[in-house]
This record gives sequence, C-alpha cells and structure tokens, in this order.
Amino acid sequence: MRTLYLMSVWLHIVAAALWVGGMLFLVLVLLPAVRRGEGPERTAALVQKVGRRYRDVGWGALGVLAVTGTVNVALRGVGWADLWEGAFWSGAFGRVLAVKLVLVGITLALSLIHDLVVGPRATAAWQGLRQGEGGAEGAGGARARALRLRRLAAWMGRLNLLVALAIVALGVMLVRGAP
Repeated sequence: MRTLYLMSVWLHIVAAALWVGGMLFLVLVLLPAVRRGEGPERTAALVQKVGRRYRDVGWGALGVLAVTGTVNVALRGVGWADLWEGAFWSGAFGRVLAVKLVLVGITLALSLIHDLVVGPRATAAWQGLRQGEGGAEGAGGARARALRLRRLAAWMGRLNLLVALAIVALGVMLVRGAP
C-alpha cells in the first residue's frame, strides 16, 4: 500500500510540475520572447500553436491530478463516509482540502472558459484581422474586439496561474501541515 501511495504522490507531483511549469513557461518565457520577435502574424501563429499543444498537455495533467489527488486522499485514510461528516471538514486537513477543492473548481472553470470560449474567439478575431475581415464592425472595431479578446485571454491565463500556485501551496500544507 505504501508503494502505491508513493507512486501516486510522485505522479501527482510530476503532473503538477507539468501543469504549473507549462503556464510559467508561457507567461515568463514564450510571451515575452514573441513580443520582441517578428511580425504580429508569425507571433500570433506561434502562440496559437503552442497554446493548442499546451491545452492538450494541460488538460491531460489536470486529469492525472484529479485521479492521483483522489487516490492520495484515500490512501491517507480518508474514506467516502468521512467526506459527509462535518467533523472532517472542521479539522485542519479538511479545511485546507476544502479550500484546495474550491480553487480546483475555479481553475477548471477558468480553463474551460479560456479554452472553449475566449481563446477560440480571440483566435478567430485575430485571424479575421489578418485576412482583412472587418465585417459590420469595420476594421477599427474588429481590431479593438480582437485586442479586447486577446487581453481577456491573457488575464484569464494569468489568473489561472495564480490560482494554480495557490493550489500547489495548499497541497504542501496538506502533507506538511498548515502554518
């Protein structure tokens, strides 16, 4: 049982490193580098390709985190019955776990909205600009909309990173104790 627990914790840490590390790479390395790089068309294409690839990797990591997180809690002795008792949630471990689960829900919602709504709309708006489509908005309105959507996607990504870092801190508190 101990070997299973250690393997699950190891996999959980690797998935968290992949998930958070990928976001840190995007924010701290890729985006600053492309802002100083070539023309906007090549920059947008690169960010789109990297973003799509990371989206698949990130969702895979989140899936692994959900499974290994559940396994880790169970192997630490928390049963399904415990989750329905107020005494569990009023203890230090339960309170930290509750906050962590709320933040996980927030990051899942942010990720879904970013990946399925805002990101595709920002990409479509940017591609429409590149192809000279102004539609009913005209070129100025289309450019403003594309910029708004890109900024919203960027801020959602940054917020998701901050939430992810808080989740990691809470994970540390679960195994090492709250301060």
